[in-house]
Amino acid sequence: MHELGITQGIIDRARTAAGEAGAVRIRRLYVTMTPAADFTQESIEMYFEMLAGEDGLFQGAELAFQWGPAAATCLACSRSFEADRSGAVCPECGGTQLRFAAESPMIQLTGLEVVEPGDDEDPDATR
Repeated sequence: MHELGITQGIIDRARTAAGEAGAVRIRRLYVTMTPAADFTQESIEMYFEMLAGEDGLFQGAELAFQWGPAAATCLACSRSFEADRSGAVCPECGGTQLRFAAESPMIQLTGLEVVEPGDDEDPDATR
């Protein structure tokens, strides 16, 4: 259930960034997940809909997901490597039990597509 707090954090950061940009609405939130995430994209989408669904700033906003790497260590042979997808295997021994570095992000807000004042009717007016 920590996905609720993680999603709220993404919404809060997006709200702050949109305010700093002078945006009147957010069209798209670009989010990067890594294999270190212990939750699914679907859970983030569900909580996003629940938390931001009635908020005018996020009206019609979409989440655009990308995947990034995370530093991992194989628990079988202790090899460290960059895991670039969920279900990654150790390139040394083929082990599937991995420990991700504590500093590896699970999910990050990496960008926004916003509507600025006066641009609300123009779908190509983004920032």
